[in-house]
This record gives sequence, structure tokens and C-alpha cells, in this order.
Amino acid sequence: MNSDDNPISNDPFALVDPQLWLITSAFQNHRSGLIATFVTKASIVPDCPRFVIGLARQHETCRLIKESGSCVLHLFSREQTHWVEQFGVPSGSQTDKFQSTSTQTIKTGAPVLSDAICAFDCQVEQSWETGDRILFLLQVVGVKMLNPGTPLRFTQMWNTASTELRQTLSVLLVRDQQIDRQAILKWREEAE
Repeated sequence: MNSDDNPISNDPFALVDPQLWLITSAFQNHRSGLIATFVTKASIVPDCPRFVIGLARQHETCRLIKESGSCVLHLFSREQTHWVEQFGVPSGSQTDKFQSTSTQTIKTGAPVLSDAICAFDCQVEQSWETGDRILFLLQVVGVKMLNPGTPLRFTQMWNTASTELRQTLSVLLVRDQQIDRQAILKWREEAE
């Protein structure tokens, strides 16, 4: 693959190669999931595990997390790269992203993908609006190791994705950047 094909190849922030996370949530018989890179461990205390995640406000999964107060964070491997298209491309408000995917639950009732490497079942402790994102501070209430594997990173996914998927993701990235830019500028304007 030519580095010019990568939409972030000239971006110094691309030096940070985040793991891809699949985040799921459910509320009132509706469930959804999305692919995220803004997931950070937020505690070094073993008996008080926490994460901070940042999700774009326009996504259905973000809405479900706000309403249910819970979600599951999944790490997944290169063998599950198809989940990027399954959970990262269609809208969760218009399609069942879980078709042909085995799920279970741990404690909160949010869907756990049985084929993931591991799942962190979480409850929202706090949230903050930041214009384009909602930041959620999550308390881990259950953890389940599901399958062996090495977590997939963004660059690895990008380099192995089909040309069609890379094109689709590039279009979605530009669309989301436009939505997020407007939300950030409006938020900054209102904060002044």
C-alpha cells in the first residue's frame, strides 16, 4: 500500500497507533456498537479499575450509553477485522449490527461479543460534554477473558483493509470531521 492512500499519513498524531476497541451498549431492547480509538485506562488501582472513553455525540451507541449508563469495551484481533466494517460503517439506528454475531452478558446487560479477546463491562460514573465528544468515566464492574489474541491497532487494520473499506472509511472520516468541527466551534463559542 502506498502511504499516500492513508488519510492520516501526513498527520503527526498518526505516530500514536491506538488499539481499536469495539464498544457496545443496549437500552430498552435496542442495542448498538461502534469502533473507537479514544479509550484510555484511567486508574492504576487494581481494585478500582476505570476507563475514560470519548465518543462522538451523533452515534447511536453514544446515545444508548447515556440512556443506559453502561457499556462493554471489547478488544479484538486481526482475525476480527471484519468487525470494523460491521460495527464501524452502518448506523446502529438503522440496522442490527449484531446479525450473525454471538453475544452474552456479564453484569450490566450490555452485549458482550463472544468472539472478542476480552470484554470490560462498565458503568458510567461521570460524563462531560466537550462539543464534538462526550467523555465518559467508566467503572469496570466485570471483566471476561474470552479468547487468545493480540489486540488490533489502527495502522494494522488500515494496512490490511480492502481498498473498498479504506475508501468507505475515508469518506466517513471526512463526514465526521465536518460534523465534529462544527460541534467544537459551537461549543467554544458558547463557552466564551
